[in-house]
Amino acid sequence: MIARGYEWAVAKRYLLARNRDLYISVTAFLSVTAIALGVAALIIVMAVMNGFRAELMDKILSYHGHVLVGGYGGKIENYQSLVDRFRKTDGVVKVMPFTQNQVMATHGGEAVGGIVRGLPDEFFDPAKLNVADVKAGTLSDAPKLGGVVLGEQLAKNLGVTVGDDITIVSPQSIPTPFGSTLRYLSYPVVAVVEIGIYQFDEIFIGMPMEEAQRFFRMGDTVSDIEVFLPNPDDVDRVGPAISEIVGNQGYVRSWRSFNTALVGALQTERVVMFLVVGLIIVVAVFNISSSLFMLVKDKSPDIAILRTVGATEASIRRIFVTVGLTVGLMGILVGCLLAALVVTNIESIKDGIEYLFGFDAWDPAVRFITTIKAQVDWFEAGLTIGIAVVLSFLAAVVPARRAAKLDPVEILRYE
Repeated sequence: MIARGYEWAVAKRYLLARNRDLYISVTAFLSVTAIALGVAALIIVMAVMNGFRAELMDKILSYHGHVLVGGYGGKIENYQSLVDRFRKTDGVVKVMPFTQNQVMATHGGEAVGGIVRGLPDEFFDPAKLNVADVKAGTLSDAPKLGGVVLGEQLAKNLGVTVGDDITIVSPQSIPTPFGSTLRYLSYPVVAVVEIGIYQFDEIFIGMPMEEAQRFFRMGDTVSDIEVFLPNPDDVDRVGPAISEIVGNQGYVRSWRSFNTALVGALQTERVVMFLVVGLIIVVAVFNISSSLFMLVKDKSPDIAILRTVGATEASIRRIFVTVGLTVGLMGILVGCLLAALVVTNIESIKDGIEYLFGFDAWDPAVRFITTIKAQVDWFEAGLTIGIAVVLSFLAAVVPARRAAKLDPVEILRYE
């Protein structure tokens, strides 16, 4: 169905602008522009959604782990033996025991709810803790100084920075000779970190485990153990082995169990957005049909002459299908280049929009994650290009068939 020989020469002539064909040329230009915008929009939207999904899941799993072992009553006895056995399990890359308790953090009259995580000393390290960035201070100072590490948003809400003291108030009351009272202690802030998810940054308080066990009177126990795997999908293979090791000492949950609704919603949104934005391409290819119909009407005398000198119906069809496909492919090429430009510079474009219009284009309080990223799925990009090519071909077939069926006698009779 592609032109060859003299057919390509005729198709090329029809594609090039001439003064008397200016209206048709403008229509073809608009067709290229519409398809380019449709292809670019679909690739960009899917890339941003893929980047959002990947970044969100990475941050969530970095904070919660792939497998979570919880203790009945909030305590796991003899947790170190479990940790040692987990580390020897095939497929496990990291194990982190920790304590977790809800508290109230106060400073200078401000009070904010938070969650204290008591962490082993070796996990006060940016790589092991999987934080996005250390905004101030040094993580390793927490065990040395007996201080705490705050999430960036929590530090902002309290109005504190490294060197300030905060008071942590536990809701668990303790008995005294004068009755029950809340337990509270003051701790220095040794570091401020960005975890990467706004909701976690609002509540995170990292504390050395020994201090957390003492403050919350947990003895030599932990509340949870996180197990990290090389790939989230490995949980189906490693999960049963971990459950067998835990036995009746606690319960085991996988990352899917506490992120089911989120993962399902993201997948549904991904499919719906592909269909909705894909309609832009469908609408754009109608321009190809309309411009080709006008071209056929304008070139009717030329078609009649070609037929009288021996051109077949198949040749005429190939000429106009080639014209339509060329317009479509030009639009696809421009759209891919535009998408590559936007995806590569997505962060700079966001900053430019915020500077020009004075608003937060990516509010982490709404978007969950603190940064915008785009990640191209090459299968989706290829599917987008394939759909655009097929639609361009189909849009060119009907006008091409009409051109091939023109009767040269009827046309030349009035010329």
